[in-house]
Amino acid sequence: MRIADRYVARELIPPFILGVGGFLVILIGDILYTLAEYIALGRVTIDTFIRLLAYKMPAIMVVTFPVSTLFGTLTGMTRLARDREIQALRLAGMAVSRIFLPVVMFGLVVTAGTFLTNEVVAPWANHNANLVIRRALFGEAFPEVRQQVFLRAPGNRFLYVHTVDDRARVLRSVMIYEADRALPRLITAREATWSDKTWVLHHGVARELDANGFTTVEAGFESMELNVGLTETTFFDGQKTPEEMTARELRHQTEVFGGGLSPRVPLEYHRKFSIPIASVIFAVIAAPLSLIGARGGQAVGVGFTIVLLFVYYAVMSTARALGSSGAISPIVAAWAPNILFAAVGVALVVREEGWLRFRPVLIRRVRVEGAGP
Repeated sequence: MRIADRYVARELIPPFILGVGGFLVILIGDILYTLAEYIALGRVTIDTFIRLLAYKMPAIMVVTFPVSTLFGTLTGMTRLARDREIQALRLAGMAVSRIFLPVVMFGLVVTAGTFLTNEVVAPWANHNANLVIRRALFGEAFPEVRQQVFLRAPGNRFLYVHTVDDRARVLRSVMIYEADRALPRLITAREATWSDKTWVLHHGVARELDANGFTTVEAGFESMELNVGLTETTFFDGQKTPEEMTARELRHQTEVFGGGLSPRVPLEYHRKFSIPIASVIFAVIAAPLSLIGARGGQAVGVGFTIVLLFVYYAVMSTARALGSSGAISPIVAAWAPNILFAAVGVALVVREEGWLRFRPVLIRRVRVEGAGP
């Protein structure tokens, strides 16, 4: 069994590596095509393009690994089936699901590598890639901060910041509503700065409200310190796009800001796990399809690869758009493609198990009838 497992697994590695190389060339070409005009105009130098490409490589690999798993599994298993080696393993007493076990294990290894790349390397690399392209095209980095929205902070506080001065590291036109009090308090200030987790509010007014929302106490102040439980990096250096954040950072954002966040943040949190899992899903669905492709010829296997990729990414893009707009739950949007394809893969494995069940018996019967006296 172990020899057979190693043999099947080794059959998948060369086409997987070939797939990684091929899809890398395609995706790098797409980046070059996008920036070709800026390179021609001199707004993006060759040095900047090389640095951008180096920073983009981890994110490209995250997309490439699942696709290459599909290509490698279809190619490798089709070769084994076409040369009757799958039948030989069946004659040795191995069930189809047992033959596919090393394929699933291979998919799990790729899933682990994809997750580590997406969680450890890609966020840092994406952040630096965005800084490179913003500085190259616009001369400076965009302020990477959240403004003109309500945010939820610890202690049942709700924050509103109209403008964030990223260079001066100052929040302007700040409003804080504290609901976790006997009498709710509304604080407005012209600007705010930081001292650890304490906001230093300047030139503001504090109002205490009664049950009907009328002001009962109103007092102006020149300076007020208020512990909001958020560090300075929450709004400045640590404020990143979802693609630049790890799963832990995305979860922390969801816990801290709650409903004040765009649905895109919890969606990207779940995609941190669903995208790597796509590798093992592709392995599960490609293994039985390779047997069908072997019976129909090499062109059928290539056709399966193209159709599967088109359908998967069409479903994924549609679900992502619906999840980002809030039309469906972020969990559903992130996991729907994987659930759909996993169900199809399991159904195909069961189908192939039943289709090949009679094959060893048929082969033995032919051998006996064709034997000499």
